[in-house]
Amino acid sequence: MTAVDARGVERAVAHAALSVPGVAGLQPGLGRSLADAAHTAHTQRVSGTAAPAPGAGVRARYARDSGVWHVEVRCVLAEGRRALDTARAVRARALTAVNQQAPGGCVVTVTITRVVGDVRGRAWTG
Repeated sequence: MTAVDARGVERAVAHAALSVPGVAGLQPGLGRSLADAAHTAHTQRVSGTAAPAPGAGVRARYARDSGVWHVEVRCVLAEGRRALDTARAVRARALTAVNQQAPGGCVVTVTITRVVGDVRGRAWTG
């Protein structure tokens, strides 16, 4: 059993993935996209500013029976970067982030969902 929550792991992995050169952003799944839309609407109503939900594009779950974290990362790749090299770097940083949050076993799957061009100096927002 672990005392670490999945949201904390997701935030740590998202931060790690976004620090990898060549990652233009993270692509949430459909369920997360709907949740993010609700989160953004609520954030705008409360604070007047919009911010993506923490961990968007990352899904983590802990398998109690095996004691292993299963983490999925969905990345948007910057044009001109090698997908395999970037995916390997994201996986390595994600493993490190999970092990800092919750030492133990971890399986990380990285999917490059698309490639975007001309992302100099700006974050991809969807």
